[in-house]
Amino acid sequence: MTHIDLISTITRLVRGAGAAGAIDHLRVTQPSIDGNGYHDTLAVFYVWAVDRLVVAGLSDSAILWHPLTDDRSPLAWWDADTLAGEAAAARFVPSTLAMPGEATPVEPRQLLAA
Repeated sequence: MTHIDLISTITRLVRGAGAAGAIDHLRVTQPSIDGNGYHDTLAVFYVWAVDRLVVAGLSDSAILWHPLTDDRSPLAWWDADTLAGEAAAARFVPSTLAMPGEATPVEPRQLLAA
């Protein structure tokens, strides 16, 4: 799955089933995230990012080309070594670079509980 395919799929899932439904679907189907196999931390990040943009009212095209959904964007929240690790691929790992009080990617179920 290309990055564009991934973001398009996540956008469709978030619009149809919400963020929690989208991550549930991704975890079952486990698509390749940017050509490197399934990566749970990146999947949660992109669902979080797309959900924020959907809630803000952006169109599908605007979401696809928004800097938040760029394939390099996760490096604003995680160091490269963490993202390259097996733990981050297997399950969501909280941000290693977020500043206190900064919006940070979270599991969709945490968004529902807030």
